[in-house]
Amino acid sequence: MQRKKPLRAHATLEARLWARLRALEGTRFRRKSPFRTFILDFVEHDRRLVISLEGGEPGKRSIHIVRDRLLSEQGYVILRLWRGEAERDLQGALHRVKAVLEDMATPD
Repeated sequence: MQRKKPLRAHATLEARLWARLRALEGTRFRRKSPFRTFILDFVEHDRRLVISLEGGEPGKRSIHIVRDRLLSEQGYVILRLWRGEAERDLQGALHRVKAVLEDMATPD
């Protein structure tokens, strides 16, 4: 029974983030989107942005080397959001997403 609370907390975070991503003008994010043998948390295919919700805290992450390499080869940018940080400051996490989208739209 104790296991259900943390899972619900993560689902709630995902649902809140999903609602805010869908509201971003000019984007069409997908949730739980398949990519080869992987499932991406959130992806905007037109802009080639993947948002990965990572468990734990920064510095203690598990890197998905194969997935990241395959995505990079296809021109995707991967933005990692830490669950703990996003739970504490969802608006800050959304600000990071917007900043990445703006950087991607700016020509080099």
